[in-house]
Amino acid sequence: MPENRITSRTLARRVEERSISGGSMVVTVFGDSVSQHGGWIWLGSLIEALKPLGFRERSVRTAVYRLTKQNWLKGDQVGRRRFFCFTDDAQAHYARAARRIYAAGHKEWDGRWTLVLPSAVPEEKRDKFVRSLSWQGFSPLAPGTYGRPSADRGDLDEAIDELGLDGSVVVLQASTGDPESQKALKQLAQAKWNLDRLHDLYDEFLDFYRPLTRKLAPQELTPRASFCLRTLMVHDYRRVLLKDPEFPDVVLPTGWIGFSAYELIKRSYRLLAPASEEYVRQNLENADGLLPGAGPFFHSRFGGLDPAA
Repeated sequence: MPENRITSRTLARRVEERSISGGSMVVTVFGDSVSQHGGWIWLGSLIEALKPLGFRERSVRTAVYRLTKQNWLKGDQVGRRRFFCFTDDAQAHYARAARRIYAAGHKEWDGRWTLVLPSAVPEEKRDKFVRSLSWQGFSPLAPGTYGRPSADRGDLDEAIDELGLDGSVVVLQASTGDPESQKALKQLAQAKWNLDRLHDLYDEFLDFYRPLTRKLAPQELTPRASFCLRTLMVHDYRRVLLKDPEFPDVVLPTGWIGFSAYELIKRSYRLLAPASEEYVRQNLENADGLLPGAGPFFHSRFGGLDPAA
C-alpha cells in the first residue's frame, strides 16, 4: 500500500477528533465547491458528498435547516427534491473570506495601517460588524479601536455598505517608519493578536497535513478521496487563516510558520484540483442535472490552477 494512502477513515477520524460541526463543513462545501459550479446543489448530493467524512444524513439535514434559519442558505423545491444555495449575504461574506483563502501570494506591505472606530454603529448591528472585522484581519488595539496592517479598504467598504453603516464608522489610515516604532509594533502584534496561539494552530495544521501530502500522488486517489481531502484541508486552513491578520514580515517572527502552511495548501490544492473536480462534475447535481463546470474565479485560485481542472 502506498505510503501516502489516504482513506475515508483517516479523514473521518480527523473530523471526529476536531469536533467539526456539520454546519461548518456545509459552509466549506458551498464556499469551496458549490459556489464555483452554479451555486445550487441538491440536498441528496450534499449528503452523499459528506458521508465519507463521517457525517450522517440526519446531521447534514439538521445543519442545512439551521443554516437556512440563520440566513446562510436559501432553498427551493422542485418536485420531491430540495435544492440549496448561499443567500446573497452569505455569498458576499464568503467571497471576502475567499479572497484571503485562495490568494495568489503575500502582498508587499507599504507600511500603512487601517484603523476603524465603530463609535456610531447601532447596538443591534455591532456584533455582526465586529465579527466581519475579525474575518477581515482586524483586531482591537484599544477600547473602541480596531486595526490591521493594510491600507486596502475594499472588503471593509463592502461590509459597511452591506450593513447600512455609511456615516456610522470612522476609518483612519496611519503609518510609521522609525525603528523604535517597529519594535513596539512587534510587541503590539504579540499582545493583541496572540501570535503564539496562532503559531500553535498553524503547527497543528502542518503536523496533520504535511506527512499526509508529502508524497501526494493524485493518480493514486479516487476522485471522491481527492474531493474529501481538498474539502477538509480547505476547511482546516480557513479556520486558522481567518484568525490571522496576515502581518507583513517586519512585524512577524523570523521564519513565520503561516508562510509554510500557505505553501502547503497551495501545492496540495493544485494537485488535488483535477481529480476532485472530476468528482464534483460527475456526482453533484442541481435541478438541471449534474453541476456545470467551474467559473473563472475557481481557475485563478492560488495564482492559477491546471486548466484541465
